[in-house]
Amino acid sequence: MGGAAGGGGASGGTSGVGTAGTVGSAGTTGQSGRGGATAGAGGTPGTPSCIGMVTVSSGMEPANGVPCSPGVDIDVCYRTCGPEKAGYKSETCTTALSYQEMSGCLFDQSKDYSCYKIPNTANTACPSGTTPKNSDSCDVPTCTVCNDTGGLPGGHYLDSTGADKTGFCVCQAPNGNGTRTWSCASDNGSWPCPLGPGCGAGAAGAGGSAGGGGTAGGGGTAGGTAGSGGTTGTGGGGQPSCIGMLTVSSNMEPAKGVACDPARDINVCYRTCGPQKAGYKSETCTSALSYQEMSGCTFDPGDYSCYRIPNAANTACPAGTMPKISDSCDVPTCTVCNSTGGLAGGQYLDSTGAAKSGFCVCQAPNTNGARTWSCAQDNGSWPCPLGGGC
Repeated sequence: MGGAAGGGGASGGTSGVGTAGTVGSAGTTGQSGRGGATAGAGGTPGTPSCIGMVTVSSGMEPANGVPCSPGVDIDVCYRTCGPEKAGYKSETCTTALSYQEMSGCLFDQSKDYSCYKIPNTANTACPSGTTPKNSDSCDVPTCTVCNDTGGLPGGHYLDSTGADKTGFCVCQAPNGNGTRTWSCASDNGSWPCPLGPGCGAGAAGAGGSAGGGGTAGGGGTAGGTAGSGGTTGTGGGGQPSCIGMLTVSSNMEPAKGVACDPARDINVCYRTCGPQKAGYKSETCTSALSYQEMSGCTFDPGDYSCYRIPNAANTACPAGTMPKISDSCDVPTCTVCNSTGGLAGGQYLDSTGAAKSGFCVCQAPNTNGARTWSCAQDNGSWPCPLGGGC
């Protein structure tokens, strides 16, 4: 499989926003020659590229839903995504004999994404009274984030088919023909801010001060209740935590769909996510007057080898059963399991009993001596295959 990229960035005093993580160490060389695949570039993020590859099974480039055979065709390759193709996403050949595309988008944490910083106030340079459409012509300064609300969170753009999407756009520099066009991406994990390096304070509230102190605007504390004006970062990944905060608007903790007012309530806070709560995701108070939760999960730089996806089914996983979140388990720690022994494309059951595509590990005993499954989806909520140590 292609080499692994570095993990998500750790926060460094800017509204809980991550600073640059390091690119993963060399990684393993990509599989050469399978189905016309070229070799992976030794751990370079987003390589090998799917472009130009031809599978043995279908004679087609690897892409979501294209038939493939693990061990015969290239197991993992990548396609560009995000604004101006700044990111990449994996196409993985699964035991279901077809490629599965990851949701969202991954961004090389060694790069600076300040061009995509989400503004605190509407960008007046954005065209008024119109919704940017992906690939249409434009004429605003480069690195000016726009949508139908001047680039604010919760605003909309149109994709190339004219479908309405929630997200952002930038007007690209002229191409070889001198034409400038909009490049847009959804806020479902396909936009590099507010958590990428260089993204700054993002959509911090009016009155909240940026950076190191992590103090709240209008008297709220970063780790406790929300003060009017919103809080900013406390200097660590996934801070401030939403736990224990209460909004002025709804007297509830910030969470997806909870009512809020960007002028009075905490603008951005974070909740844990991923296996064993190893990552975090943002809850952002938008101009739609409710919190919007980011998709996927962000992981600080670190060693995630405990969550490495196996190349062959783990025989220690229980046979003929599907792990269920929080149910008891008794397999070695750091043994990745699902309905297919931990292989990509396998499933587990969430706490309601619904089947999900992803992975589980059996946690070490808690204070009561009980061991339970901790699971997460393969939609960006599992730290491998691209995290450090994967």
